[in-house]
Amino acid sequence: MFSTVLSASLQGMQAEFIHVEADVGNGLPFFHMVGHLASEVKESAERVRTAVKNSGIQIPPRKVVINLSPANVRKRGAAFDLPIAAAVLAANGVISQETLVNVLIIGELSLDGGVKKVPGILPILLEAKEHGCVRCMIPKENEQEGRSITGMEVIGVSKLTELIEVSKK
Repeated sequence: MFSTVLSASLQGMQAEFIHVEADVGNGLPFFHMVGHLASEVKESAERVRTAVKNSGIQIPPRKVVINLSPANVRKRGAAFDLPIAAAVLAANGVISQETLVNVLIIGELSLDGGVKKVPGILPILLEAKEHGCVRCMIPKENEQEGRSITGMEVIGVSKLTELIEVSKK
């Protein structure tokens, strides 16, 4: 199955929107990521796999391919962990893809499934609002800053399992 999640990163002071695509299928289990990735983004595969497992979320071992696009933009930082996890969970049917439309997701994952604060959330959310996002899921530690943006629902999550619960509403 295929899923896509909207995320973003800062390029200078400008937000660059990144589409996190996940394709999950049959075959020998592996987790492969593409899309002009810095080493900390490549390491996200291990953080996501471990956070999902340690959160008690059961997904079968399958072939997972992640694409972060556009390919010409260098992806840096660990803030893509949460959207990668959301895309994988949606591709596995744990989260409904429909609940992720016009939703921006950003956050770093710890190995126990906790969601860590990310820098530069305010300019990203301002751009997201202009881009037509109606809902943003961000780290709980960034929530107060994010709530200064009006006209969009800002939801802070402290654990991966909270993202799943919020996505079911």
